[in-house]
Amino acid sequence: PVCDNAGGIAEMAELPEDVREKTDALDAAGNTTAAIGKGFAIGSACLVGLALFGAFIKRTGLKAEDVTILSPIVFAFLLIGAMLPYFFSAMTMKSVGIAAAEMVKEVAHQFDTIPGLLAGTAGHAPPDHASCIKISTEASLREMVAPAILVMSTPIISGILFGTTAVCGLLAGAISSSVQMAISASNTGGAWDNAKKWVEKGQLFIDGVQQPKGSECHKAAVVGDTVGDPLKDTSGPALNIVMKLMAILSLVFADFFVSINHGKGLIDWHS
Repeated sequence: PVCDNAGGIAEMAELPEDVREKTDALDAAGNTTAAIGKGFAIGSACLVGLALFGAFIKRTGLKAEDVTILSPIVFAFLLIGAMLPYFFSAMTMKSVGIAAAEMVKEVAHQFDTIPGLLAGTAGHAPPDHASCIKISTEASLREMVAPAILVMSTPIISGILFGTTAVCGLLAGAISSSVQMAISASNTGGAWDNAKKWVEKGQLFIDGVQQPKGSECHKAAVVGDTVGDPLKDTSGPALNIVMKLMAILSLVFADFFVSINHGKGLIDWHS
C-alpha cells in the first residue's frame, strides 16, 4: 500500500515517468509478497477454526457417528456452510462498489462547485477532504452490518432450530470453503492488479501489435483491477474472520444448544 500510494502521489504531482515506473514495479512486487503473506494468515485462521471446531465437538459431547457426512442434516448444513463464504464475499465486494460510487459522486460534485479545482488553477479554493473521509468511514461501518449479521446469526439460528449436529456441518463447510476462497481471492486480486500494470507499461502485444493505455485490452485490465482490489483487500482477508468468528460463537453458545431438546434443536429432525 505504501508503494501504491507513492505511485498515486507521483502521478498527481506530475513527476517524471521514470518515477511512476519505479513505484509500479515496487507495487507489483508488493502485491506478490502480500499474497504470500496472506497465505500464512489464511492457514493460521484455518487451524484456529479447526481447533475451535474440535472444542465445540468436545463441549457438546458429540461422537464420530453423530457427525458423519451420511447424516442428512450434517450433509445439508455442510452445503449451506460451504455457500456462506461466497455470499459473504459478494456482499463485501458490493459494499466496496457502493462506497466507491458515493466517493466518485462527491469528487465530481466538488469539481463542479469549486472553480479551478479540476484545472489546477492557482489560487482556487481547497478541496473538501472531510466530506470524502466522512463518506469512507460511514460506508465502512454501514455496509458491514449485513455481512456481520449473516456470519454471527447463522450458527446461532442453526443451533437453536436444528441442534448441534447441524452446527457441526455448518462449521465444516464454512471452514473448508473459506480457506480455498480466501487463497483464491488473494492470488487472483494481485494477479489482476499486476496485469493492469503490465499493460500500462506497454508490455502486452497481440499479433505483434502493442496494446497501450486506452486500448480495449487496457480497459478490460482496469475492469479486472476494479474487481481485484476489493477481492484481495476486503473479501479475502475478511474470510479469515469468518472462519474464526463462526467457530468461536458456536463454542460460546454450545451449552445453550445442548440445553434445547438435548442438543436436537427446536425442530427435532431425528423424530
